[in-house]
Amino acid sequence: MNDSDSPAPGRPWWQPSAFDYSRIELLVMRLLFAPLVFDMIKWKTGAFTTQKFPHGIAHFTNLTWLAKHPPDLFWKGLTIAGLIAYAAGFMPALSLLPALFFAITIGTLVTSQSLNVNHTWQLTTMILLAQFLVYAWPRRKGLLLRPDAQVHRLAAYASTVVIAASYVVCGVVKLANSHFQWIQKVPNLSLQILKSNWAGYYDYLQQPPAWLARVTQAIVDYPNLARVFFGSGLLIELLGFTVLISRRFAFFGGLVIILMHLSISKVMDLHFEYHMAVVLIFLVNLPGLKRTLGRKPGIL
Repeated sequence: MNDSDSPAPGRPWWQPSAFDYSRIELLVMRLLFAPLVFDMIKWKTGAFTTQKFPHGIAHFTNLTWLAKHPPDLFWKGLTIAGLIAYAAGFMPALSLLPALFFAITIGTLVTSQSLNVNHTWQLTTMILLAQFLVYAWPRRKGLLLRPDAQVHRLAAYASTVVIAASYVVCGVVKLANSHFQWIQKVPNLSLQILKSNWAGYYDYLQQPPAWLARVTQAIVDYPNLARVFFGSGLLIELLGFTVLISRRFAFFGGLVIILMHLSISKVMDLHFEYHMAVVLIFLVNLPGLKRTLGRKPGIL
């Protein structure tokens, strides 16, 4: 492994550490992540007057006050100001607090409306929490106000760790819930694909795509081919930890993850725009492409 992969060239690949992001790369990451966080928060909370199916902190506290008193312009403005300060690298621990508070509380209230938890924004919230923890505990005095580049690198790498862990956990849960028979049961996904696509019709009178019947029938007719196709997605999730090895692994792993989500969006009508966005920001990292691919390859 060389210095394009890790700031600690002597480390073996199975002991990765924070990548050598430049200050420009780190600035662009924060500039892109800040508006994504604000857009992710479901500010219109008036409809969520109950929490019949509590998740997370909703087990311990009543969050329906957010429906009675939705965040107004003041709180939105405070959140925006904090995200601007975060993007500028000024007091990020304090600056992220408003966004973190509303992301967790509103997100928990929204997911407590049903047993079927919507996971589309949880990854972004976990990354937000991870970065807050890094900035809140910089380990050296004087870095709470203006963290140095190493603290910013650690925050960005913590985001990569959260992404990697999320996909690995997702793959493990698939195996555990199916008693390690997920691949064998892939043909049953045809029913799930039908359900997810027809949900748009029953909710919005939107006709499912014309190819739906052909795809679902093909899954039934060619189960082994379907197992290869969907099994590759499971393999991508289980190998999610490899994005921690080096910048190149993160780049190519990020591209594969985005392609996986695009295929899921097309086939199952399940959209994970925020997942793809954070993967694009922290794994693919286009501003650092020259540094990622422009040097002699190490482990990759």
